[in-house]
This record gives sequence, structure tokens and C-alpha cells, in this order.
Amino acid sequence: MARPNRPFTTKTIRLTALVVGVTLFSPALLPGTLPFAGLTPVAGAARAAEGSSLAAPTGKVILDVSGSIAVTNTPEGSAAFDRAMLAAMPRSAIETTTPWTEGAQRFEGVLLADLVARLGATGTRITARALNDYSYTFDLADAMSRGALIADLTNGKQMSVRERGPLWIVFPLDDMKGMTEVERHEMQSRMVWQLKQITFN
Repeated sequence: MARPNRPFTTKTIRLTALVVGVTLFSPALLPGTLPFAGLTPVAGAARAAEGSSLAAPTGKVILDVSGSIAVTNTPEGSAAFDRAMLAAMPRSAIETTTPWTEGAQRFEGVLLADLVARLGATGTRITARALNDYSYTFDLADAMSRGALIADLTNGKQMSVRERGPLWIVFPLDDMKGMTEVERHEMQSRMVWQLKQITFN
């Protein structure tokens, strides 16, 4: 999965107030990381309590989460999500440019921090794997502090596989000013599209 480097500029859209809900992962407690801005819930779905049960999917599974998680819904000990299950979680949105899209795009989905809270995930690393088995492993706390979003909508529409869907890990790149070339490459490598699996470890 190519990760071309292009300059990007833009704005981030601010919607309503965000309550991340897991104080442990507050950007204020993560020295050396870049706090994110402009990420807030866009729907009234209530946050599910950590440690609660997770219903089995009734539709096609588009995301499987495994590793160090407390809440599962499969015999293998993973958490499987269909599109409706992700849509029922707290929703957030960002507006940003990316090296792979034309102009600013509005991405909507589930914050990585909300997925961590929902599943009681622990560990320090996350591995994201795509449909073509491209994978990338990166720091979990840093990704959350930078506002990692598991997007399932672009400009209000579902993403097809040809459009880098059904899921795409997106960061508010336009809030991250002054990155070095190495930092820019790292952030772009984390933006796994056609996402199918997440492992916490």
C-alpha cells in the first residue's frame, strides 16, 4: 500500500463537545505527543460501559478486534463488528486533507479511543491490518492522543473497497503542523485503508 508524501494544508471541523471518557488516555498525560483538536461526537449514541457484553453481529463483519481486550463476542475471543454495530457507537467526525484525496474531506466514524473504552482494551501497541494484508504496528497511546478515527463514511457516504473502504484509519493531518519528513511518513503509514482487523498488544 503506497504512502506517497505530499504537503497538506487545511482546517479541522469542530462540531460539539467531546468527552473521551477514559482519563488514562488523556493527551495531557502523554508528554511528547501532539494533542488533537476538533474531534467531537456527531450523534447521540451513549457510550457503552467498559466490561459490558457485546452482542454478536447480525450483518457482514467488517472489523475484527483481537488481542488484549476484555469484551468479546466470538468463540475465538475477539470482538466482531458489522456496520450497524459501528454505527451505533459514539460517532465523531473530522475534516482534513490527505495525500490520497482531492481537497478537504469530511470523515465520520468511531474514535480509536472510544473503541478502546468499549472493549476494555489494554496494551501499548496496535496493529492494523488491511484486506490485502498490509499491516502496520504503532503506539496506541500516541495514536489516540492524535485523534485516530476509524472512518466508515466520507462526506456522508459509505466507502467502497475501491474508495479505500469499508474502513479507513484517519488522522486530522491538517492539525499537525510542523511535522518533520520522518514524522509525516509515520503518520501516513498509520492511515491503513481497507481496514479489516485490529490487534491490541
